[in-house]
Amino acid sequence: MVCLYILFIRVAGLVKVFRGFRFDVELYAGFKRVACEGGCTVTGAFERFMSCCVEGGGLVFPEGGTAGFEAEARVLVDWLGKGRRFYRGEGGVEVNISGRLVWLLLRVRDAKLRGEIEVALKGSVSGQE
Repeated sequence: MVCLYILFIRVAGLVKVFRGFRFDVELYAGFKRVACEGGCTVTGAFERFMSCCVEGGGLVFPEGGTAGFEAEARVLVDWLGKGRRFYRGEGGVEVNISGRLVWLLLRVRDAKLRGEIEVALKGSVSGQE
């Protein structure tokens, strides 16, 4: 049997599920026992652990690193709109622009840019037929 622990983060007044963790039942029971002995709830102990990780720089949230993805996506959308299909990546490897944009789509946070990527990808497929 496995216990499921979901971490909730409060964002602008809304609660959003960030990640889910699965713990073995014995591991969870041990964690709960240690947390109670320390005068905490399981959630409180886990929150303290996460706070220490963030303060110590051991945990970085992806929102801080999206600017590079978004800049790359804007350039690739422009190139795809001009009919370019491939570019030379690192080490001279040829990279498919549409494939790279699909990969970037999951990492871009800006809704407007995501829409532009979607339109460009749909247009690139319909233009080949």
